[in-house]
Amino acid sequence: MKKVLIIGGGLAGLSAASILSSKNYSVTVLESSPKLGGRTFSFQDKKFDSVIDNGQHILMGCYKDTLSFLKLIGAQNKFDYQKNLELDFITEERFIYSLKANKLFYPFNLLYAVLKYDAFEFDDKIKFISFVIKLPFLSKRSLEKLSVKDWLKLHNQSSNTIKMFWEILCVAAMNTNLEKASALYFYKILVEIFFKGNFASTIILPKFGLSESFINPAKDFIISNGGKIFCSETVKEISLKNTVVNEVKTLNNSYKEYDFIISAIPLHSLQKLIGLDELEIKLELEYSTIVNIHIWSDGFDFDKRFIGLLDSHLHWIFKKDDHFNIVISDADYLAEKSKEEIIHFAAEELSKYINLDISKIKSYKILKEKRATFIPSNKILNHRPKSRTKIKNLFLAGDWIDTDLPATIESAVKRGRIAAESVLNLD
Repeated sequence: MKKVLIIGGGLAGLSAASILSSKNYSVTVLESSPKLGGRTFSFQDKKFDSVIDNGQHILMGCYKDTLSFLKLIGAQNKFDYQKNLELDFITEERFIYSLKANKLFYPFNLLYAVLKYDAFEFDDKIKFISFVIKLPFLSKRSLEKLSVKDWLKLHNQSSNTIKMFWEILCVAAMNTNLEKASALYFYKILVEIFFKGNFASTIILPKFGLSESFINPAKDFIISNGGKIFCSETVKEISLKNTVVNEVKTLNNSYKEYDFIISAIPLHSLQKLIGLDELEIKLELEYSTIVNIHIWSDGFDFDKRFIGLLDSHLHWIFKKDDHFNIVISDADYLAEKSKEEIIHFAAEELSKYINLDISKIKSYKILKEKRATFIPSNKILNHRPKSRTKIKNLFLAGDWIDTDLPATIESAVKRGRIAAESVLNLD
């Protein structure tokens, strides 16, 4: 039985470990944190006896690798699936606009949704549809030097269309603004959403906390297949001999005689263990912050599972069992703010959109992820590495590896799958 050592217990590492353990490989996962999941986890807040997600995640039907992963580990029933796309947005005037596909045959149901989206003027709708139907025929090379903002302006998307749809989608999917985001990465997202079938455009949400939905089922699956998982096991050194990893050292242990090593940790962590020149990686990443605010309040409720805020610094509100969760993407401007400053800012903004009495907020919890995602700019287009390295038994996984996608759950799971398949194909 071949032995595989996986460094990193985030979704990329768990994806690779699940696949390899299911193929009768002896898998060992090392995670430096006391918990698995990387940036995708939940925890029990003792003060409120509530399950809190580190950061809310929306999946889509076009997340093929993620859905295959969930099926493999037996977790597909832990999610709610839309039959057709349905998104609700609220304005500062408290008008609700719905982007809702009906039961018409795909893709006519998506066109119908746009035509009925009252946040757009009629001319906006025609230009929007014209832009989208041209996507399959665009030259990818023509997008390599364009930002999303440049690209949208080039195709006559109005300021209103950008504000009422494109900006929301871009910031949600890429966690950065239109000026920084690569048009090519955004194009690839749009093709997946609009041209891969009706299910691809639908929203999928976890029924439970992220750990219960994703992480615990993966852990149980790996262990049930004979895999081993060690948390609080921080790798301190990767030793090479004749272009082969011959030893991985942690604070307390040494791991030798593994046939394959998969590094599923972030770039900034990897370069502390092994020189990037050794891996022929020439990539510098900039990161963007996501802030999640969990609020417990008396007298507040709304009948939506989630809703987007139009023309607001607050992007989404998610309804939980006993509280609600505000998501603020592209939030570097909040990274150094105090918790008191952030809740004051968020509560004032939120009260413009919904019936929230600030004085009735009982408590709150703010989670800042300063390195939530890398910025998918044109500068990194041709520099993200592949899974294979020049070190014979070392493979790379993680959302920063080349996937043609920004830093999403799908990107992480996909690269875990590709790293695992690289091992299987080499063996």
